[in-house]
Amino acid sequence: MSSEASREKKRDQQLIETIIKAYLKQLRERPVVTKALTSATVSALGDIIAQRIIAKGKPVGIQWRSVAALASFGFVVTGPLIHHFYKVLEQVVPKNTTYPGIKKVLVDRFVLAPPYLLLFFYLVPILEGKGHDAAVKKIKDTFITALIMNWKVWTILQYININYIPMEYRVLFGNGVALGWNIYLALKRR
Repeated sequence: MSSEASREKKRDQQLIETIIKAYLKQLRERPVVTKALTSATVSALGDIIAQRIIAKGKPVGIQWRSVAALASFGFVVTGPLIHHFYKVLEQVVPKNTTYPGIKKVLVDRFVLAPPYLLLFFYLVPILEGKGHDAAVKKIKDTFITALIMNWKVWTILQYININYIPMEYRVLFGNGVALGWNIYLALKRR
């Protein structure tokens, strides 16, 4: 490797380290806003990727209203809601109870997941300008299938998240995994 290439690689590594440090600083100092912005970004990216998958290489433009709707939902609902949910979950199911990890996952899967998905399938079409009737139809057409898939995909991931990931990084972990899930939801919505 040439010395120029070596210097460039080192600059890239330093840039990545700087970005990560800045992100972690914001996560400590402004956790809700940082998690909201992360959720918005991941939601928007998932929708853009889903749109490209649906287009199958055809030169079709991005539906920016859809991207904005998902980003808005991620910013206003997902990031803040999940941040606060994990804090409440720690209080509702303390570590000194019997099988706290399993109980937390059960609360997440059966208390949070169903209304969260209902809210998602209702609000996103509203934010896209499609209206109440379209949102209700979307719920009728996709909610049960999406909920069952949510339970299949997210249960083990949430067990790992809730039991092994430090609380301040749980939303970030979920967002990392959620990119694929958001693509699935965006495809399901269509």
